[in-house]
Amino acid sequence: MVRSTKQYVALFVVLLLATISINAWPASLYPDGSIGLLQIVASFGWLIFLIGSVILVREEKTILFVFNYLRLGFLAGIIVYLVTFFERYWLGEFWFDIISAIQYPFYYLFVVPLFGFNAWFDVLYGQFAMFAGFAYILLAIGVSVRYKRLEAKRLRY
Repeated sequence: MVRSTKQYVALFVVLLLATISINAWPASLYPDGSIGLLQIVASFGWLIFLIGSVILVREEKTILFVFNYLRLGFLAGIIVYLVTFFERYWLGEFWFDIISAIQYPFYYLFVVPLFGFNAWFDVLYGQFAMFAGFAYILLAIGVSVRYKRLEAKRLRY
């Protein structure tokens, strides 16, 4: 495993960009495009990396980085879901078009890395974003519990 926060962040960014590049095209075309085995494997790899981060990371800065990414992933999933939900009511409104532009960076940074799992769910991207958001919050809870245990071990009475 990596030894410092800088090494972890570098590995994190490389894996995130690789997963986004593998999943971006099918995620952009879905449901017209299809999700292949490569996208499923990439999403599994990203999820295993995140779970491994929850379990193995011990440095406080790295734990905070992982927790913030997961927390933002939850918020991103909810934002993308809400924008797609209200899209049918306010489509064509200028102010809503400006607000809905917020969803695209969130979608590509947080939902697209897990989009290979949509091969089993087969739902629209807004609903899948909500599922991805809940996966991120479950992992964030795992990070929180893990950090509390590490802090409890450090305390000496």
